[in-house]
Amino acid sequence: MCGRYHLDVNTLYEENMQEEENFNYENNFNITPQSKVPLVIDDKLTMAIWGFFPEWLKSQKNSKPLFNTRWETIQEKRTFQSAYKKHRCLVPISGWYEWRNIDNEKQPYYFYKENQLLKAAGLYWLRSNGNIEFSIITKEAYGDLSSIHHRTPLILDSSKQSMWMSQTDENLLYEDISNQSEIPIKFHRVNKSVNNPKNKNSSLINEYTEVPF
Repeated sequence: MCGRYHLDVNTLYEENMQEEENFNYENNFNITPQSKVPLVIDDKLTMAIWGFFPEWLKSQKNSKPLFNTRWETIQEKRTFQSAYKKHRCLVPISGWYEWRNIDNEKQPYYFYKENQLLKAAGLYWLRSNGNIEFSIITKEAYGDLSSIHHRTPLILDSSKQSMWMSQTDENLLYEDISNQSEIPIKFHRVNKSVNNPKNKNSSLINEYTEVPF
């Protein structure tokens, strides 16, 4: 699962990508579902809402947008089949948060690749009101990452990014992406202030250290 992440606007602009008209984004160190954030569609940066909220889901009690899509079942679930074939996108991420249960308390950790903008595989939907909604694809966590949480965003290397955005047959694409080498990711414990979605400042990604008494 990926339910919070961070995107540094400076590393985003270093990509020198073409921007859609009215593109505007400010640094956010605690992006939550239903936030409007940058997305890469057809090699252009555009603003989109994190979380797919189909009408059938809205009618259900206490429903929430689908902000993650499981890679393992992406070709089987009717909700995602069409988008997987026709509406693939890249989600720029500087880092993301996951929580680990420690002594019955949820302790947050920050995951990142030092000094590098990551791009996760995503799906998007065009809504009748002109909005774009998207979901981040997740896969089973690997290596040390699994010690914190059992899921992780599907981060793509540069060659797989190009393939993901191409017209490659979806079955061949699935096999190739599934066999991608594991991307080394660092992580460290952070302060619980990230638990509050109202906190969005840069200190959230700092490594947590015990205060001596």
